[in-house]
Amino acid sequence: MHHTGAMLRRDATMTPPAPGTERLVRGLLDLADPRRPCLYGVSRRRRLARRPVDTVDQLIGWTAPSCWTAAALAAPATAPAPATAPATAIGPDGAEDIGLVHVVTRNGQGITGRRSAGHVDVLTDGTGPLDDLCHRIIGLGTPPPDTPARRFLDALWLDRVLAEALGRPRGAAGPCPDTVLELRPKAQGWPELRQSCAVGRLAIPGVEPADAAWFDDGSFARWVVRSTPDPCEALADLAHLHRRSSWEALRSGLERGT
Repeated sequence: MHHTGAMLRRDATMTPPAPGTERLVRGLLDLADPRRPCLYGVSRRRRLARRPVDTVDQLIGWTAPSCWTAAALAAPATAPAPATAPATAIGPDGAEDIGLVHVVTRNGQGITGRRSAGHVDVLTDGTGPLDDLCHRIIGLGTPPPDTPARRFLDALWLDRVLAEALGRPRGAAGPCPDTVLELRPKAQGWPELRQSCAVGRLAIPGVEPADAAWFDDGSFARWVVRSTPDPCEALADLAHLHRRSSWEALRSGLERGT
């Protein structure tokens, strides 16, 4: 699991949130364990439901009751410890545990509370996987994909070629250029990719068909890209497993993007 400190992109602003929501964020920061993720739900009567999880990934596919007016996700995060941080808050790697809570209300407003060295920042308009999860948990749509589907398709292509090479007997030559090109997935957009995964035609590690159906196009794209290796790094690894002509076919196809 990635450090969740990087799971909320830092394009948040200091736009003042609604007073009641800011109080909720600050209250949840007092309740939350900075070392373990937990989902909180706020009902119309301001009652608080609590759902602890081992990782935020376990919340994929879960839908909140209709009585929830907001979903809040507390997630562990770390950052370099300032000189003023208490020793009890600093881990063995010199990083400080940060209290992090992200709230999304039924009207779509996203608010983040972050406690570090005893100081609390309340930010609005943050984006990223935590924001996507909260939106989908309460049944709201997310922003459209912000990464071309080609990046994922290239990574999928490289993974297929790698599997083909590793599946051959020891000492056997890697797949020929024609086989490499046949393994390339056909061009598709994010809606088609998500639908293919949802009906079981496309297998993506860590994403079950029901999960793909639960995501919308934007959240699906960001979640998949988050766990996709850089094609350039994967291509460099494959250089040691393939004949030169096959590797050149891969490299040329990635550069053309067609």
